[in-house]
Amino acid sequence: MANGSFADWLLPNVNGFPASDVGPLSFWFAALSIKVFGPLFGNVEAFHITAGLWFSVTTAAIWYSTYLLSRRDEAQPVSFAFGGEAARKDYGRLVADIAVLLTVGTYGIISAFHELTPVTCLLAFSALAFYGIVLSLQYLWRGSIIAGLSIGAIALASSPGAGLWCFFGAWVAIFLTPDYTSRSKRAVLTLSIAFATAMLWPILVFACFPAEAAEWFKSWISTSLAVLSPLPADEYLWLLKNISWLTFPLWPLALWGIYAWRDQIRQAPLIIPLSFSVVALCSVIFTGTELYSTLLFLVPSLSVLAALGVVSLKRSRENFLDLYSGIIYTLAVIAVWIYFFAWTEGVPAKMAFSLTRLAPEVEPHGTSVFLFFLAVTATVLWIAIVFWRLFKHPVFSWRGAWMAGTGLTAVWIIVMSLFVNLIDGARSMKPIVDNFKAVVVENKIPLDKIGASHLTLSNIAAFNYWGGVNFDKQADAPWVLRAVDRDYDENTLDLRYEVVDVFQGRPRSSEKFLLIRRK
Repeated sequence: MANGSFADWLLPNVNGFPASDVGPLSFWFAALSIKVFGPLFGNVEAFHITAGLWFSVTTAAIWYSTYLLSRRDEAQPVSFAFGGEAARKDYGRLVADIAVLLTVGTYGIISAFHELTPVTCLLAFSALAFYGIVLSLQYLWRGSIIAGLSIGAIALASSPGAGLWCFFGAWVAIFLTPDYTSRSKRAVLTLSIAFATAMLWPILVFACFPAEAAEWFKSWISTSLAVLSPLPADEYLWLLKNISWLTFPLWPLALWGIYAWRDQIRQAPLIIPLSFSVVALCSVIFTGTELYSTLLFLVPSLSVLAALGVVSLKRSRENFLDLYSGIIYTLAVIAVWIYFFAWTEGVPAKMAFSLTRLAPEVEPHGTSVFLFFLAVTATVLWIAIVFWRLFKHPVFSWRGAWMAGTGLTAVWIIVMSLFVNLIDGARSMKPIVDNFKAVVVENKIPLDKIGASHLTLSNIAAFNYWGGVNFDKQADAPWVLRAVDRDYDENTLDLRYEVVDVFQGRPRSSEKFLLIRRK
């Protein structure tokens, strides 16, 4: 898209195949970042700038949402008999800081911001929509406009269904909160702005490229409708496991917050985030094929509830979060360094083998000098933080959230610094494409005469980028590259085709690729 035409911007595609599994908004931001910053930092680094943008938007929206809610009368702690309680603004900042620190320490978002997916864009706009609804308590028009624009952006970044779910969460919050006035006006205003925002792109596309737009939108709508399927009953246990770790440590603190503030359950600081959380959970249940992205929609609202839970903890329970973080993340840091030693030195053999089999082609084992010292620095800083907690006995209410956030960040920096080559090798398609290209050259196959069958868009992009393959979109292409399950029996293939070669997928994946020739 960054190097493509205006049509490529309006109708995103990979090597001519419609990228219609999600909307184009996140791709627009990424492509714009590549065009602006690519010449300075490189395309990959420029893309990751957008991840930083979405992270900043997410945390800022959560901070301001929490700040506005915790400043309200019904969110204030019980006044002391002789005074001395925190001022309203200071208390609001404290709760907001805790919410952001808990967000940073949430297991589920740490990997999301390192992947090339629209999930981070959706998380940012869902946090903005939540902020807009909270802001509309004080400023009806300003808050409703922000919420409407954000909901429309969610539809453009994902699907109309995702936008509708977010609007439903806003609608529930508006109609259940007693402090809202002109409820119908707020709902209509928010929905109208969301609809207008979402329709800008389709109108422009059909005006400029009507024929191509019909095909693209047909695929987009069918993909969007496909995810509106209830979660199978046998996957509820799987959902429980995933929601438990993806939203940890938010969910236990949020449950405690709901219990501790149960007398204020109908008031804005609780009912607004609770409404969004319940609707987000319902969206997970009714969009079973989009579990990961929809689970992360819980993060903004859960962060607010969790922060309220933290400030209501007694001192003995308050110590649990920072002690837990100190113990768990210290053990994690030790384990990471032991595995790094095993990977580089081959001892213990079982630990070394468990890593080597993830990416057998990666040689030599190790990392760069700069990244090694970065990992050492992160380790030393984490040890200093743990010693500060153990021997200084700080009394700050945010220390537990701060330990959780810094602990997870430290572990992630150490892992990515020490094992970046291993992670890249385990997830890269380059070795597979190199083997494929060698066979193509040996058989003198034209790179534009190969069809694609059952390939994902990421597969198509990898073979195009690394192998220079311009896949033939004709149904009667003389050669076909087909993705199949690893257990697929080539002898069951249609007799009109002949398997020329088989390429195993990435290590520990369930796919392989067949190069097929039409007889």
